[in-house]
Amino acid sequence: MIDGKQLFGHVLNDGQIKENELMAHHNTYGIGGPADIFLTPSTKDELVEILQISYREGVPVTLIGGGSNCLISDKGIRGITICTARMKPDMIITDTWLTAVGGVSTGAAARFAWKHGLTGLEWAVGIPGTLCGAVFMNANGYGGQMKQIVEKVYALTKDGQEDKVYDWDDLKYGESDSIFMHNGDIIYGVKLHLAEGDMEEIKAQMDKHQESRRTKQPLDKRSAGTMYLRPPGYHVGPMIKACGLIGFSIGDAQVSDKHPDFVVNNGNASCQDVLAVLHEVQRRIKEQFGVHVPLDVRLLGEGLKQER
Repeated sequence: MIDGKQLFGHVLNDGQIKENELMAHHNTYGIGGPADIFLTPSTKDELVEILQISYREGVPVTLIGGGSNCLISDKGIRGITICTARMKPDMIITDTWLTAVGGVSTGAAARFAWKHGLTGLEWAVGIPGTLCGAVFMNANGYGGQMKQIVEKVYALTKDGQEDKVYDWDDLKYGESDSIFMHNGDIIYGVKLHLAEGDMEEIKAQMDKHQESRRTKQPLDKRSAGTMYLRPPGYHVGPMIKACGLIGFSIGDAQVSDKHPDFVVNNGNASCQDVLAVLHEVQRRIKEQFGVHVPLDVRLLGEGLKQER
């Protein structure tokens, strides 16, 4: 058994080191078993030391941010789990560039841009989680995507030995995909290229997007957002409806009757409940339409393998 305080006590205080921490408390789904060691660094230097120690000791590391696009195993996560959402947030504006480091939330970045008269991030105001997490997965919504505004990304190698700066061409952005989902580098900051805009128009767009989310998404239920990638030439929601799967449930996991791309937690859903619903949706769509619908959620923890 790993002794978290022995390994990291000289780097973090006791409140930043938790053993057998229930991961259901640290993601928007409210699902997940215990993490062996759960660490919440507050600075980049602390993050570097944690990574170096973990690498030296040969302990596996799992990274989460705001936990808004992940489904965590009922068995929990072995090794070290690092939550970067509690790193000290900082943002600065230089002309039309917004630079953010630490645990800045996506919504906070959008509002910060608006207050400085910068447009280009309005679409992201209602997206939960951290800005670094949004960069990691190329978050999108209402016609906007992170890849449209990212200028540079600041990251650490997973061994904590190298500090890297990625230019746009290095990011290999795809649909809900980036180089970071494959190479393991850990994002701690980003530079966004925005544009000058009218503050009233920016605010009006933000309000419009927020109202749309309140009207169309099941914000009263716990979820991880939309769960599927759209196959070229198809829309997932109508296919789910055509398969008669609106409201389909297993345990407390249910296809939302408000937005079928969401699978919501009605209270006590397990990871296995959610996966069973997701896989049944995939199976039925494949059977009826002959098309595979990839998953758009990070699967983390013991016994899970990332699916697409």
